[in-house]
Amino acid sequence: MMGRAILCLGNTAQTPYFLKKTGICVYTVEELCYCIKEHTFLMDEDTVCTELTDWLHRECGLAELAGILRGLLKKKVSDTDFLTAILEYTGYYPKHETERIRQFLRAGASLNEYERRKNVADYLAESGRYEKAIKQYHWLLQDVPREDEALRAKICHNMGCVSTRLFLFGQAADYFYDAYQLSGEKDSFLQFLAAKRLQMDEKEYVDFITGELKEYYETSMELEKMIEQSLIRWKECDRAKELEQIRLDGAEHPEDYKDALEDVAEQIKERYRSMVREK
Repeated sequence: MMGRAILCLGNTAQTPYFLKKTGICVYTVEELCYCIKEHTFLMDEDTVCTELTDWLHRECGLAELAGILRGLLKKKVSDTDFLTAILEYTGYYPKHETERIRQFLRAGASLNEYERRKNVADYLAESGRYEKAIKQYHWLLQDVPREDEALRAKICHNMGCVSTRLFLFGQAADYFYDAYQLSGEKDSFLQFLAAKRLQMDEKEYVDFITGELKEYYETSMELEKMIEQSLIRWKECDRAKELEQIRLDGAEHPEDYKDALEDVAEQIKERYRSMVREK
C-alpha cells in the first residue's frame, strides 16, 4: 500500500539551517517538520527565533510563511504555537497528527530547565553519542538542587547505563549505586550488581556478594536468572548463529578461521569507535 503523497514547498536550501539541540542540518521545510515531530522535547527558544524565519525566507523562498512567523514572534506567542504554525502551513502531517505533536510540544513546555537538559542528554545517549551524553549528565548533576533527589537519581542511573556502553563497569557501578541510594529503586541496585559482576573476576564477585548484606545475595540470585534468560535469547539471535557458523566452518577450514574472526573483531571495534567518537 502506497503512502500519502507530499507536495514539497519552497526550495532546497543552499545553506542548511543547523538545529543546535539535535545537531541536525535541515535543507527543506519538510525536513524541519520531520525534526519538530521526531525531537519535540528539544524544540525550545533556540528553535523559535528570527534566524529560522529569515532562513525560511532567504533559503527556502517561503516569504509568506516567514511573514506569518515574524508576526507570531512580535506577538510573543508560545513556542508551541510558533512550531505548530509551521506544521499547519506546510500540511506535512495530517491534522490529527499535527494536533498530537502540538500536545507533545505543550507537555515539553511544562518541563523545568533541568528536565529539559536531561532530555537533551537522553537524546545524545539514545543516539549513541555516549561521550557527549556523559558530559551533559555530569554538568547537569552539578547544577540540579540537592533536594531534588528523584531527578538526581534518574541522572545517575542513566550515567550508569551510558558507562556500561563504554565498558566502564567500575564507573557504572558507582553511578548505579548512587542512584539506588537516592531513590531506593530496585532496578538501580540490580544494575549496580550487574556492573560489579562485569567489573570483577568470578572469585572477587562471589566474595563481594557473600561479604555483604543478605539483600546483595538475594538480588544476585535474581540477576543470575536474568543472565540465564539473556543467554538463551542470545543463542537464538542471528548474530550468535553467525558466530557459531564461523566456528563450524573454522573446524573444516582452519586457514580461513583466523581471517573470519578478525573481520568480526574489526566490526566490533568500529562500532565501539563510533560510540566514543565526537560528533
